[in-house]
Amino acid sequence: MSSKFEVVVLFSSFVVALGSRLEDFKSIYPSVKNGNDTRIPLTLGLMVSFSGDYVTSSSIASVQIALDLINENSSLLPGYRLQYKLTDSQCNQTVAYDSFFLKYVREQPNIVGLVGSGCEDATIAVASISHYFNITQVSPDSAAPVLEDRTKYRRYFQMLPSESSLPIVYKVLCTMFGWRKLHTITAENDVFNKVLDVTRGLLKGVAEITSVIYNDANPQNSIDYYIHNERLFDEDTRIIELAMYESDARKAYHKSKISPKYVLILRTWYPSGWWDPANELNYILNCTKRQMENALNGALSVSLDTFYNAEDSLSGLTFSQYWDWYTQLGDKLGLNYNHSDPTFFDAVWAYAIALNKTIQDLNEQTCGTTSFMSNNSCQTSIENFAYSNSAFVERMFKHLSNTSFTGITGNVSFTTNGIRSSYAIGVSQYRFNKAGILEIVPIGYVTQTGEMIFNETESSETIFPYGIPPDGTTFTVEKGIEKPLTIIMYILAILGMILVSVCIGFTAIFHKTRLVRLTSPALTMITCSGCCLLYICIFFAAIQSKAILPTSVICNVRIWLWSIGYSLAFGPILVKTCRIYYIFNDPRPNKLAVKDWMLVAIVCILVAIDVVLMILTLSVPQLRVGAVLVHDLVNPKSETGFFEEETMNMILVCESTPKKSFQIWRIILIAYKAILQASAIPLAFAIRKVKTKGLNDSKYLVAIVFITSISLAVIIVCYAAIYDHVNTSAAIYSIGAWITSTTILSLLFIPKFYYLYCDPNGENLGSTCNYEEKLSSLEDRINQLETELRTLKKTRKTIRQASQSNFILVGNDTLPPCNKNGIAEHVKSTDVSTEMGFESAVEDNVCQRIDDDFDRENTIASLRITSQSERLEPAAGLVIEKDETLSLTTQESVFLAQASPVTGRS
Repeated sequence: MSSKFEVVVLFSSFVVALGSRLEDFKSIYPSVKNGNDTRIPLTLGLMVSFSGDYVTSSSIASVQIALDLINENSSLLPGYRLQYKLTDSQCNQTVAYDSFFLKYVREQPNIVGLVGSGCEDATIAVASISHYFNITQVSPDSAAPVLEDRTKYRRYFQMLPSESSLPIVYKVLCTMFGWRKLHTITAENDVFNKVLDVTRGLLKGVAEITSVIYNDANPQNSIDYYIHNERLFDEDTRIIELAMYESDARKAYHKSKISPKYVLILRTWYPSGWWDPANELNYILNCTKRQMENALNGALSVSLDTFYNAEDSLSGLTFSQYWDWYTQLGDKLGLNYNHSDPTFFDAVWAYAIALNKTIQDLNEQTCGTTSFMSNNSCQTSIENFAYSNSAFVERMFKHLSNTSFTGITGNVSFTTNGIRSSYAIGVSQYRFNKAGILEIVPIGYVTQTGEMIFNETESSETIFPYGIPPDGTTFTVEKGIEKPLTIIMYILAILGMILVSVCIGFTAIFHKTRLVRLTSPALTMITCSGCCLLYICIFFAAIQSKAILPTSVICNVRIWLWSIGYSLAFGPILVKTCRIYYIFNDPRPNKLAVKDWMLVAIVCILVAIDVVLMILTLSVPQLRVGAVLVHDLVNPKSETGFFEEETMNMILVCESTPKKSFQIWRIILIAYKAILQASAIPLAFAIRKVKTKGLNDSKYLVAIVFITSISLAVIIVCYAAIYDHVNTSAAIYSIGAWITSTTILSLLFIPKFYYLYCDPNGENLGSTCNYEEKLSSLEDRINQLETELRTLKKTRKTIRQASQSNFILVGNDTLPPCNKNGIAEHVKSTDVSTEMGFESAVEDNVCQRIDDDFDRENTIASLRITSQSERLEPAAGLVIEKDETLSLTTQESVFLAQASPVTGRS
């Protein structure tokens, strides 16, 4: 026998022997053509199916070839001629019973053995009763797992391995292609049920098995019922085994369950062209033949009748020689071809060998022994075999059990259960050939040890040219932040870091200028450091690790950076706002001067509270923050790739277990930030109109408070609402941190950049660059008012001298003095002339001008103060101390408080 193991399957056309009937064949073959053949005939029963679910009538050609060769072999059955007696089981249990009794029990001659019975149903029926008549049975085409039961089928042998061997193929395929799910649709009968049980046991730990078991005898459990209710397929499984006959396989067609997205696994023994809807007479298929072929293209099929290409068979034929003879005879007899027909050939040879050995036993026996005693009579010839002679069947059973020879299908031997022991299970694939015709192509075989052997031109790439189809397992994909968003977040963070660097450099370079000293450089540096932490926080928000442990670290770092960064950035804003409010709201002459170190200390206290809250998350197990894998609520499932593979999208979020404890801690942390923010809002509102040039960033502090408050509120609400939406929450988180930091730095430093541009020396606190023109105009106005004031003072001196006599001289007239309201006190007179109205108006005008002079003097003084402030001289109560911080003397703070709109004084 050749060492080469090839898959040999006959696919040209299956099963149906068109136009063939039992009546078309002689019931006995070979018939004696002349009287020269004096050999004693030994009759084998041959039961095949000419109709029904599975047709095996084409096997007649194989049996006739085998009989011709055996009868020509002089070393076999000397003096005997082997023949068959033909009958039809119609692949039906009842018909098989009837045929067995009518043809083989009641009629003569008695048969020495039975080959058949055409299909599993008929074989099971006959094998369960044949042993009662001391008849051995060899089935060439049955493989139902129930036939392995030797206690029930006592004299039964089969030329095929059992269907229960198929699960090893499923295991090999699942392991090779990485399939972890298999859905089987199984007909409830003796052929397929046990296969499902074996499959479940063999694939345990390899693949998950889901199944639908239908029984057409029950309308509520029939395949039609499952198809109508769309429950035949498991929507989550794409590798589907059809354990059913071809008529049900046609019904199982589904327009969406097609290759390459789905892979069907079928039996190879279906007839040729079985998928054609024209073959279905009892069911209306809503598809065309081409649609059915498209669904089958790429499907796999498994075959138990996979044979060695033996070159040294006992018959003297190679498989190729047999095949040529078989096809010629089949064409002559008008038979189609069946893939299991070669096993009929070897089955007849197995009987011939067993009969030959039994004859030898007879020749060696003598009467007086009990070996061949039947009804107390001595039997020394096999032709006198009677069904009541159990001794004969025991001999036949023994020799069949010990059979071992090389047939055209390979080594023929049986297990203790009568099942063929040496086998390979073929794997084939439905494919379109170059002509566009669907055919079944052998691709390899699986050995008994579970090894997949491909044919020379086959491989995984030729089987699945577009890649291995997925099994339908919903893969868990840990989705992170989308790359475009990540890039944007990195860009924002980098821009923010550049802005922080510029601001820190600006403060460090120009810290000696009055422009920077008046805004407390130490607090400004703290604000910059806080903004820097917030920008770094954006980097950590963009980082998405697929491992839980690194993500847990990122979660904690992110919280620490955000909390402490916010306090460092906003804390100095809050305390500077408090100081401005304190200066302008408290006019007490003995109030305490607020120094920068005091404000820095307050900021440190605010940060310390943050640190305590952060330490709680590490020390209390219920508050420890870690990464938790949750479903992506935005896009829970998606189908990607060529095969539209379904994936379950998961995201890692920062939470604690239990979740409730973490929520409480988060509320406390947010409430703390909200308190800081809320306390700054009324202070900012109170100092919104302070315009003292020395406090040159007060109005920007107000803007910072309001903008950050609104931003923080929006961020907290949105972030809490869409916490599980990884992209949106990351975007809001990052944009919020970026807006907060950028707003603070921009409002604090951009005005200073502008002032420094207007005055490179940093000594100008003006708001525009036309400072010299404005200052010149202001000085001209002061000079004009001073000249007018000197003139008015001279006039007032004259008026005061004249008023000593209680009259004011106006031209040739005298006027009474002015009262406290600036109205002339008229002299009472009995004579009222018509000129008295004019005189009174003149008197009032002069008095008003005198009072205006006093106001004008105050105005000039105020203008001088403003002018001196514009020249950046320490006037108007502003004192720059040695520590380069802003403070106020008692007298100066009283002055500013009285002039401040905060107190309502003017």
